[in-house]
Amino acid sequence: MKKLKLVLLVTLFPTLLFSQGIELVPFAGYMFGGSVNYIQGKVKFENGMDYGLSLLVPMSPYVELELNYTQMQSSATFTPYTGYPGYEFQKTDIATNYFQIGGLSKFGDVDATAVPFGSFSLGATWFHTDDFGDEWRFSVVVGLGVKIMFSERIGIMLRGRLMMPMIFGGGGFYLGTGGSGAYVSSVVAPWQGDFNGGLIIKLGG
Repeated sequence: MKKLKLVLLVTLFPTLLFSQGIELVPFAGYMFGGSVNYIQGKVKFENGMDYGLSLLVPMSPYVELELNYTQMQSSATFTPYTGYPGYEFQKTDIATNYFQIGGLSKFGDVDATAVPFGSFSLGATWFHTDDFGDEWRFSVVVGLGVKIMFSERIGIMLRGRLMMPMIFGGGGFYLGTGGSGAYVSSVVAPWQGDFNGGLIIKLGG
C-alpha cells in the first residue's frame, strides 16, 4: 500500500505543478456491490454509499485525462452451497477501493453549459476485509455522464459507471479466523456499478 501511495504522489505532483486548466472533482454516490458465485458458495457484496476524487487534465478541447480513486465501505456475506461440509455462513466488513487512469471524451459543443461525455479507464481494485483476507484485481471502468458549469471555475459532474474487476486463472478469498478456515475459488469477479455526483473545481488557466 505504501508503494502504491508513492506511485500516485509521483504521478500527481508534476501534473498538478505544470498542467493548466485541470479540474478537481470530489464526489459521492451510491454503488451496487454485486456478487460472486464461487464453487463452494456465494459471496454477496452489499450496496452502499461511495466517495472519491477525480483529477481531470485537459489533453484537447474534447479529451481529458482522468485519474480517479473511489471507495465504498459496506459488508460481504458468504453463503455456502449444500454439499460442502466445513463451510458456513460468514459476514464481514469490506472496503472496496478502485484506482483508475483513463480518458474522458466530450460530445457536442464543448463550450456549452452542459456537456455530455463518455469515460473509460483501467487500473486496480483492492478488496480489503478483516476476515476474508485481501484481494487485488485488474479492473476496467466505463461510464456516461454530463458536466454542467455554473461559471468558469465551478460546476458539477454527474455520472453512471459500470465497474468490472477481472480474474485471470482463478482466484478467491480465504474464509476463517485464527488458524482455521477454508479457501473458496472462482473465475468470475463481481461486476459493480455506481451513480455519483461531484463538485468541479477548475484550477489554473
